[in-house]
Amino acid sequence: MLFWSVAYGSLIRIREGLYCGTDLPTDALRALRVGGRLACVSALAFHGAGPAPDLLHVVVDRNTPRLRDPDTGKPGRSPKTVIHWSRRQLAGDRVAVSVEEAHRQAARCRARGRDSL
Repeated sequence: MLFWSVAYGSLIRIREGLYCGTDLPTDALRALRVGGRLACVSALAFHGAGPAPDLLHVVVDRNTPRLRDPDTGKPGRSPKTVIHWSRRQLAGDRVAVSVEEAHRQAARCRARGRDSL
């Protein structure tokens, strides 16, 4: 059933074992492909609380074994992605951290002088 849903375009295969509907925003799909969810200024843009950044900000668990390129899904980190490592469970949903958490992350990002803010 999954094969045909992907073949006919009603589902998108993000990576092995993870599928989504076709209405998922592109940056959310890209974050899931990396292995995490939208974070920082990318999450703020997703929630409508800010403009879309140049770089994709993704939060992943500290013990995430392998990151992937957000566009190709191939193993490895992309220079177009800012990774936010986390040791704790962050508020939000499966796609993005909460607006409050995104504001905290953005403040830390600015303090570190990341270019995409």
